[in-house]
Amino acid sequence: MLTLYPVACLCCLKQAEQRDIRGFGGPCSSLALYIGLPPKVRELVDAASFREFIQTLTVPVRNDHVVLVALAERWRDTSNTFHLPPGEMTVMLSDFAAITGLRVGGEPIPFDSGIHVDPAALEWFLGEVPQVERGAARYAQFIRYSKKKPSNEHEEAQIARAYLLYMFGASLLPGRGSTVHLSYLPALKDLRAASRFDWGGAALGTAYQFFGDASRNGQSMAGYWRVWELWAYEVLRMYPPECKHPDLSTLPRALIWSKEYRGTKEGRGSLNAYRLYLDELRASQVEWNPWRTSGPEPEYLAQSRVVTASRVLLESAFGWQWYLGDRVVRQSLGYPEFQVPGPLPPRASHTGDYTLAELERYTRPDTS
Repeated sequence: MLTLYPVACLCCLKQAEQRDIRGFGGPCSSLALYIGLPPKVRELVDAASFREFIQTLTVPVRNDHVVLVALAERWRDTSNTFHLPPGEMTVMLSDFAAITGLRVGGEPIPFDSGIHVDPAALEWFLGEVPQVERGAARYAQFIRYSKKKPSNEHEEAQIARAYLLYMFGASLLPGRGSTVHLSYLPALKDLRAASRFDWGGAALGTAYQFFGDASRNGQSMAGYWRVWELWAYEVLRMYPPECKHPDLSTLPRALIWSKEYRGTKEGRGSLNAYRLYLDELRASQVEWNPWRTSGPEPEYLAQSRVVTASRVLLESAFGWQWYLGDRVVRQSLGYPEFQVPGPLPPRASHTGDYTLAELERYTRPDTS
């Protein structure tokens, strides 16, 4: 039967089909800069727990921003979950760890939102004072910082911090306008002890923050936006491109989704094709246990699994975002069927109004 649409509806459909979301950051530049660091500087970056993640920052198999649009239309930022036919789903703590190589969990990052107004502190951390606006700096300026030649251990640490700020801004914790927050610097004071902080949680919280903005018809996305695309390939099996990596169980899983291993079958769909896929998604199409590996499970993934069924408030430089693993128990606990989720946390959409006591309580994983 022929369906006739009013002209206005046809225009709306055309605009919706043409919608795009632009991601900030250039991941492969972080890897190239890392390779060029002096060996002792690179050792400090590795000691801070970022080596595995940086190695995933290759040229991607493709940048399929249409996937982001289709997923964003299904996102509910009150619960930070997708509403799909098999039930609520999300990028879980263990999903993020398996894709990126970053542990989710650990000590809270000691953010300092006022460090940008302390030139002496900035010079101690970085060797010179960067150009700053509203607590953030253009991350491109740290390329010059990280190409310096160190003459002592203190300068090696300064170069490592400058590189990490570049990598945060370009790949892991980017803000809009090609910027990076300087409030992370106190956590990088002792680089050999920085691995104790919850960098994965901050990155996932940032990704939630900006994905929520995109779900409300935003046109750009910051944070590690690539995780949404790779999660859709691995978990939802949503038109993944052909991958010719010799071991598809490799972890971090982002390693296999590199242009180097791209096959001839593209797998790409249109926006309406992605929408239809999600409309008709069945539980049997979902990969409920995608992170099986041929070898021992990495520590960063094993530690993240411990709290992946919990509810916990994730903190980043952009605020606080709820992770509600207890709402997605088919994913987090392997339940055979969808379970009706419990109530949302109090004032879940207004985390900026929480008291210090509430923040202290909610940022500890609740596994009850």
